[in-house]
Amino acid sequence: MTARLYQPLLLLAAWTACCLMAGPAARAAGHPAKVPAVLSDSDDTVPPVTIIQDRIVLDPAPDAEVLPGPVESVVTESDVPLVHTNDAGTIVEPPRILDVSSAGADGMLLDEFALDEMPFEASSGEWFKDGGWYYSAESLWLSRSRNQRVIAATDIRPTQEGKQLKYTTVSNPFNMSPGARATLGRNLGRDYLDRDRSVEFVYYGGLNAAGKNGFNSLTSVPTLITPLAPLTPGFNLANQFTTTLSSDFNSMEINYKLARRLGRDQLVMSPAGNWTKHAERGFLPALILGVRVANENENFSFTSRRLGVAPSTFSGDYTIGTQNWLFGLNLGGELISQNEFYYWGLRGRAAPALSWAASQQRAIGVNNQPLSNLSAVTGTTDLAYATSGFGPGFIGDLTLLAGWNIRPNFSLQIGYDFLWIAGIATATRQFNLDNRDQYPLDAGGQVFYNGVSFGFNGTW
Repeated sequence: MTARLYQPLLLLAAWTACCLMAGPAARAAGHPAKVPAVLSDSDDTVPPVTIIQDRIVLDPAPDAEVLPGPVESVVTESDVPLVHTNDAGTIVEPPRILDVSSAGADGMLLDEFALDEMPFEASSGEWFKDGGWYYSAESLWLSRSRNQRVIAATDIRPTQEGKQLKYTTVSNPFNMSPGARATLGRNLGRDYLDRDRSVEFVYYGGLNAAGKNGFNSLTSVPTLITPLAPLTPGFNLANQFTTTLSSDFNSMEINYKLARRLGRDQLVMSPAGNWTKHAERGFLPALILGVRVANENENFSFTSRRLGVAPSTFSGDYTIGTQNWLFGLNLGGELISQNEFYYWGLRGRAAPALSWAASQQRAIGVNNQPLSNLSAVTGTTDLAYATSGFGPGFIGDLTLLAGWNIRPNFSLQIGYDFLWIAGIATATRQFNLDNRDQYPLDAGGQVFYNGVSFGFNGTW
């Protein structure tokens, strides 16, 4: 009974040994290898096992012995090409297989091209951000929102229709402001979900908006007064009022960015038989988290003059300066539709911030020329204020963008941008020419920009 249990193991061991010993000798002699029968310890016998070895014979001689067999195959030398030649008979290198993927089925996903040859290779590993550093530089052309609407001047002499002309601080819009946005980033590699991690520094600013406006009385008689200070010497019964306003904005950010990568490249065979890798289109979301600091400053001036009268006799000069610093947590993201040679999408960031605001004012006026037919306060004006405060603020920007990849790791980009800064002290909210407030500071202002941008992106 025990011998029958071990019989299969003994048969397998004997068969293996015979193959090892008889196989090489049989192949050297050109004959099939035969394995002798193996007997068990019982009366049962095992029939002999014969192994037939395949042979390939190149151009056999006429007298050569070719053994018959069910798996015999004969290949002549002419069936095996050793070199490749063109139509002229010149030896050429055979076609090569380029960038072969281990998953061949993945290479058949690209749409058919009606071309004799496929476009040049644009794989995601070599075409998009394969360097350790990346950068972008953009030129901004943004328009700033108008000032807070405040009546700055009134002509007390009515028009023919019996109306008084009023002039406000928003009479003229600002010119378009040039600015810049620059990004420098460092790739940190991929995480366990195959997402790109990076740290980047962003400068956004250089926006300097300026506007100038002026008002004249209807006649040579000084009839302009200002509701800002109806009893302040030097600012009433003038022939000419002039206002100017300028503002500038600068912002800096340090962000951590986590972005999705494109999927597996498509492996495409051209009509010539070459295989190339091409990036497959896809939507790439990204998360942005960091800190942001911004500065918004404004300067306002208001002057009054009389025609033919020296400033030492009649004049008024009123100036306001405000400074705002905002520091906040930067939260944002982007969604890019990436194709082989172009992309489009949007990018936005929002930074709830703490706002430090400060304001300074100075008013100097003189009126030493009373008018017989009109009443006005004579004397001098000399006012000065400086105050600061702390409160909530906000910075937000949004970019609609599109770009074209013209070279590996280099693309041109255009966009439309929006920028919003809130919780700041704007100059036209600080009027205190009438000496009404002891510490004038209004930090409830906001500024809005919008316009176009264009630039380039690259990696190295």
